[in-house]
Amino acid sequence: MRTDDRYVTGCAWLILGFGLFRMVVMGLTGPGDSESYYWAWSQRLDLAYYDHPPMVAWLIKLSTDLGGDTTFFLRLPSLILFMLMGWLIYRLSIDLFDDARIAFYSLLTFNLIPIFGIGALQMTPDIPSAICYLGFVLVINRLLVNDGPGWLWLILGVLLGIGALGKYFAILLVPSAVLLVALVPEYQKWFKRPEPYLMGVVALLIFSPVFIWNIENDWPSFRFHLMDRHQGTAFGWKNFGQLVGGQLLYVSPIYLGLLLWGVYRGAGRAVEGERRYALLTAFSLPTLLFFYIACAWTNESEPHWPAFGYLTAIVTTVSLLVEGYYRFEPKRFARFQKTAVAATLLAGFTFLLFYIHVFYPILPIKPKYDIVNELKGWDEVGNVVKAEYEKLEKNGVESFALAQHWVMCSQIMFATKDTVPVSCINGRADQFDFWDDEQSLMGKTAIFVSDTRFKEPPDTLYTFTETEAIKEIPIFRGGKEVRRFIVWRADGYGGLRK
Repeated sequence: MRTDDRYVTGCAWLILGFGLFRMVVMGLTGPGDSESYYWAWSQRLDLAYYDHPPMVAWLIKLSTDLGGDTTFFLRLPSLILFMLMGWLIYRLSIDLFDDARIAFYSLLTFNLIPIFGIGALQMTPDIPSAICYLGFVLVINRLLVNDGPGWLWLILGVLLGIGALGKYFAILLVPSAVLLVALVPEYQKWFKRPEPYLMGVVALLIFSPVFIWNIENDWPSFRFHLMDRHQGTAFGWKNFGQLVGGQLLYVSPIYLGLLLWGVYRGAGRAVEGERRYALLTAFSLPTLLFFYIACAWTNESEPHWPAFGYLTAIVTTVSLLVEGYYRFEPKRFARFQKTAVAATLLAGFTFLLFYIHVFYPILPIKPKYDIVNELKGWDEVGNVVKAEYEKLEKNGVESFALAQHWVMCSQIMFATKDTVPVSCINGRADQFDFWDDEQSLMGKTAIFVSDTRFKEPPDTLYTFTETEAIKEIPIFRGGKEVRRFIVWRADGYGGLRK
């Protein structure tokens, strides 16, 4: 191994250091809106859910059963999986390039890119799927590049199946693997062997809970992802602008330029016959292109969608910079090295700035655009809702908590630790549709919660015999009001207004 023990030690410190930092801060805030939604799923375990496969809920359930329904234990799987992801990046770098410098700088880049370094604070479906994505690349490298045994295809099937239980995007591993085998003549023998097809069988068996749930419920999740959310999609400059802006923000501008340069140069090296770059390119370029196109064609896209493609692009880019500077063209690559240093400093500054802003608001962001505010205030709301529910129940009044959006409903559930029945009645499809029975709510008293984002009072959304605002809860950060909740008592629920 062309290595320096300092870089090996540095890799260990990066994994442990970032892990320790996240462990310290991850329990100091409330859950994000999506996290509370996934926690709500974990309270009603199922084979799948409307929005995503079940792995995120299963992991949250395992962790919170062990340690309690706190933000720390809700996020604990993310901490563990991100540390494992770091080890996989280290291992892949060593396996491919036998150089701990590449592993070190890849790990540093991975932890500082906002989509990973900041995204690691929350528990999302992408994280268990990303682990399987990297694991798949590592195993297929040992199978193809290192001419490993055929039974490794079965391991690939396990990783593919588990990855798809995390997020449907894991299916992109299949065309990437097919592309890799097709492009390298020495690998094409596998098209005639049964093992790759057995990989597919194993993956489908592991993924079968999602099929079973969808069959039982008339295919809602598949219809949502493949049809409903893409009605009338077409290329639009607004979508394209959101794609570009989202990637610049989530990846960091200089890092984004370097990664795209690395993918381009890596593809060139792959065409020249370098198997290592064929592997890395096959698992970055198609994924990035797919999501760039998808994001430009739909207004339902989110900036984190292309994230999987950046995982191997990081290793590609760092390897090209390290090899170019140290071995081939040091003068020419000196400017790339300076660019990489600038990218690292910018991303590191962004990383620190974000985490400082979480606890000490220093950025001049309008409250309605500051995503940190979604982490604040729910403990107070939960206490008021729970106290009102207990008072009504004590007086013999049947009641339930109500809000107009899954964001609000999920946060109320987490804030009250699911001790108050919560319904989310609205005209949009979400997971609550599979839990709510509106007819059973008729005539009951609702404890309705509105806030700065969802301002409508209850009687504009539903029919009631009487409504009354019983508590306003202002939320302050940095001495300024950033959010205001209103808790309502609404008697005689009569259903959603048409």
